[in-house]
Formats: sequence, C-alpha cells, structure tokens
Amino acid sequence: MIDSLKYIGLAIVLAFFQAFIIQQVDLGFWLFPMPYLYLFFVLPINFNRFGYLFLAFVFGTIVDFLSGSFGTHAASCVAMVFAKNFIDERFIDFESLQLQGEQYLNTQSKGLLTFFYYALSLIAIHHLVFFSLDYFEWRLTFHVILTTIVSSLGSLLLILMYKGIFGR
Repeated sequence: MIDSLKYIGLAIVLAFFQAFIIQQVDLGFWLFPMPYLYLFFVLPINFNRFGYLFLAFVFGTIVDFLSGSFGTHAASCVAMVFAKNFIDERFIDFESLQLQGEQYLNTQSKGLLTFFYYALSLIAIHHLVFFSLDYFEWRLTFHVILTTIVSSLGSLLLILMYKGIFGR
C-alpha cells in the first residue's frame, strides 16, 4: 500500500512538472524533453503487464489533459509500454535482479551503459510515436526523426540527473 502511494505521488509530481514547468520553457526548435517517462523506469519488474498498459494509458491521459494535447502522450506511453515487454527480455535478467533484491533495472545493478541503452531505446520509441502523431505529415519526416533523437537524449539526461539527485 505504501509503495502504491509512493508511485502515485511520483506520477502526480512528474505529470505536473512536465505540464507546468518543462512545457512552458522554450528549450529550442528540436528539444522537447519528457522526464515524466521516469515513472516507467521505477515501477517493479513483476508488475502486471496488462496493468502496466492500463497505467500507461491513464498516466498519458492525465499528462494530455494537463498539457492540452489530444491523446499523443497516452498513445505514445502505451506504445512504449507495449514495446517495453520485448525490450525487457533483451536487457533484463529477471532472476538475477530478483536475487539481488532489486525491483527494477537501475544503474547499480547492471551498470550505467546498460541502463543508458535500455532507457534510450524506450524513450526513443515513445518520442518517435509522440512526434509522429504530433506532426503527422510525411514532409516533416526529417523533422520528426531529428526531434526524436534530440529530445530522446534530452529526456534521458533529465532522467539520469533525477536518478543522480534522488538516488533511485
């Protein structure tokens, strides 16, 4: 119960941080970081997969509501969580994490480089879906790809800074 409240509190803080601080600051033409994705990196690995998809939809809808977008956050969060099942199998050895007493992949258990590739792949999937839906024009394909790359690196940097500051 305490863990659930902790995750709900983190989700609320990240959603408000995204909507009222990050989106209000002009960081450039191609940089749109989304540090709220940190929530999906700290949920336990033994979390119900269908519950995870539902949570991604609800959380994305909340971010959409707060930021005035029309389902792009919800759709991209669901796509990322759907792909997360396959990416987890590639990067995570579930048995060794459970033996170490870890509940999610972090930099201490597998190293910074593994976490970097893991997080970057999930963030890139999220951002590619998000910006494809946001721009939704073939002539902007280069812009979508460049924005995805730059924003993915910016989001990963903010997530790593958060992990460094709060030690999670």
